[in-house]
Amino acid sequence: MPHDENIDVLEAVERQTAALFAQANRLVESLAARVGLEAAHFRCLSVLCRQGPMSVRCLAGLVGLSDEEAAEVVDHLEHDGYAERRREADGHRVLVHPDRVAHRARVEPALRELREAWYPLVRHRCDDLGLLAGLMAESRRLTDLSMTLRTQPEAFTM
Repeated sequence: MPHDENIDVLEAVERQTAALFAQANRLVESLAARVGLEAAHFRCLSVLCRQGPMSVRCLAGLVGLSDEEAAEVVDHLEHDGYAERRREADGHRVLVHPDRVAHRARVEPALRELREAWYPLVRHRCDDLGLLAGLMAESRRLTDLSMTLRTQPEAFTM
């Protein structure tokens, strides 16, 4: 593939990726609103439930918030009964623990509705929505792929 075509493909991938992330953001905002949470709260709670207890700093890094913003979100999650800060046995570290019962009762019904809405769309085909969701959940993979494509040398031609 000539160099100019490679750049055009990369730009198209970047545009499509940006559009997918925008749609994913709208979906998260919609799901969060459905359960009475702000999007940042929903993201933090989802990460905590998937990955388990962690420090506020670690949580901040995983959801793209500053440490201060994440601490504020955790304050709200604690107040609403979705999470709790606990000092670890070593007496030094404080980790945020999700309340899985509250998550199951309040958040999982909205996620189940989403899965049920997706099923008719992918029933007898390749699960492109699942593939995209997986890629977006690990967004660094897309960034890494984009950077790899950008730096690959041109193919050897005779």
